[in-house]
Amino acid sequence: MLLLSATVAVLLGTTLGLLIVTVASQRGAAREAFRSQEALITASRLQGSLVRIENGLRGFVASRRERFLEPAEGALDRYPRQLRRLDGLASGEPRQRRTLADLETRIEDYVALWALPLITLARDDPASARNVVISNEGRVRLAGIDGALDELATLKREVVRDNARRADRASTLAIGFGVGGLGLVLVVAAGVAVYLGRSVVRPVREVARATGRLAGGDLSTRVPAQREDELGDLARSFNEMADRLQVNRAELAARTEQLEHSNAELTRSNRELEQFASVTSHDLQAPLVTVAMYAELLERRHAKELGEGLELVDGIRGATGQARTLIRDLLDYSRAGREQPSLEAVPAGTVVEHALESLAGAIETAGARVEIEGTLPVVLADAAGLTRVVANLVGNAVKFVDGRAPEVTIGAQREGSWWRLWVRDNGIGMDPAHAGRIFEPFQRLNGEEHYAGTGIGLAVCERIVESHGGRIWVDTAPGRGSTFSFTLAPAIQHTAARAPAGVAGR
Repeated sequence: MLLLSATVAVLLGTTLGLLIVTVASQRGAAREAFRSQEALITASRLQGSLVRIENGLRGFVASRRERFLEPAEGALDRYPRQLRRLDGLASGEPRQRRTLADLETRIEDYVALWALPLITLARDDPASARNVVISNEGRVRLAGIDGALDELATLKREVVRDNARRADRASTLAIGFGVGGLGLVLVVAAGVAVYLGRSVVRPVREVARATGRLAGGDLSTRVPAQREDELGDLARSFNEMADRLQVNRAELAARTEQLEHSNAELTRSNRELEQFASVTSHDLQAPLVTVAMYAELLERRHAKELGEGLELVDGIRGATGQARTLIRDLLDYSRAGREQPSLEAVPAGTVVEHALESLAGAIETAGARVEIEGTLPVVLADAAGLTRVVANLVGNAVKFVDGRAPEVTIGAQREGSWWRLWVRDNGIGMDPAHAGRIFEPFQRLNGEEHYAGTGIGLAVCERIVESHGGRIWVDTAPGRGSTFSFTLAPAIQHTAARAPAGVAGR
């Protein structure tokens, strides 16, 4: 009995040891996959920063407006940290280090030899800067950087595959040894069955069958563990081992799926805005959902103990809801004007009707009066985008009043080769010196305690109008209401040219 017990203990210990080593290998592979995922996300952010620098430079050179440089300057501040983060996530493998060194050299050359000199040149000599931009040298340099990033991503995937193969080999060896060892235990147990009896053989057979199912890929297999003797310990150890294998395989599968998804997105997404949406969704939405979930659990489980503290829980839930609304508005802003709109002949009167239908509840609640002055023209526009612009402007006109019944007038006027559509209100107005700020994201001239909102709606309107080739501006004075105007091409034009500054300037 002592010899049998010693043999069984050695075999089971070796089997469990190998399985633990296998679990460690699987966890190592999962960690490497996670590091690779982080590296690819960091590379995506770095790539997005470089694209923002290039786009900001081009916008600044083309328009000579300093606000186009703001995203570029922010990206110039961020990219060194992103590059250092990418360097920390890269392994010590020589090819990765060489590729990363080449990437760092290319990026530093792009910034030092192209971006910064071009900013200085654009401020000193705009005409020469435009000639330099036409050469597309910046995009050529970015293409080289993209190639280095793709090569680094390929090397990271190779490392993940190598680790996965090693983990699979260790798993095969451990499972094979485990099956063999347990098979030998069963043979020995059958030879001394007369001494051990059915109370020992049956549990061992259950463990053996469970091991076979586990080896066959059924990681949900578990064995009863009610006994308090050595066999009960064995069953619990087996279940713990199966739990670990199941959790680690699920983690590895999830990380692999995320990695493959990220790779697919990198090749087909928009280099600037799609990456923005992906990062926002992954890095901002998930923590907010988690916070809201914990607040909900706290309220359910400890409502009696919290007492007045429930107001704090409600505050947490309200704040997370506002943050998620803000994120959705940011995503809307990133998508607005991202692609060339589908232009067609659109009756502006029909668009206004649809916009007013969507605002019917708000208009009735505020007791507002909305009038259309004259006949609205047929313009060359994207119907959905134009409806959004009109709805936003009318919604603001109904909202930003100070105790008076809102009065809103919508009209149009031909100015040169463009139609100027306008929305006039009798609201609170604003200081004309600050009127340009309201078209920038998050720029609010009135506090949130008086008027709800995220401060992004007018920025979205500006993007939509500019994607049509027009301009949007406001004429206003404090306490005397505001007139928002924007320009669109008439339907007879098949090419949407940019509106002249004299027609559309603010």
